[in-house]
Amino acid sequence: MLVAVVVVVVAACSTKAKPLPPRPQVIDVVRALADRACACGTDRDCVQPIRDEFDGQKADLLANGLTGDDKARFDSELGRLRQCGDAAGLTIWLD
Repeated sequence: MLVAVVVVVVAACSTKAKPLPPRPQVIDVVRALADRACACGTDRDCVQPIRDEFDGQKADLLANGLTGDDKARFDSELGRLRQCGDAAGLTIWLD
């Protein structure tokens, strides 16, 4: 009986999701999207395809495994993208 409990506990511990490997290259992807969106200024029609492009890869970009300074840089660029979207009247949703 004790062996069965140990096996169950060990199996439960080994099924925890592994942390994602960090992908710092996504910082450049979000920076490029932010640069393009910010260049549009208040032109909603200009930002719309950029938002659509972001939406198409949003789940992958947000599952980036970044931590520390890389996470801070990613979040900064993502914030800039969202601010420029807002300036053009388009909310860039994360959910």
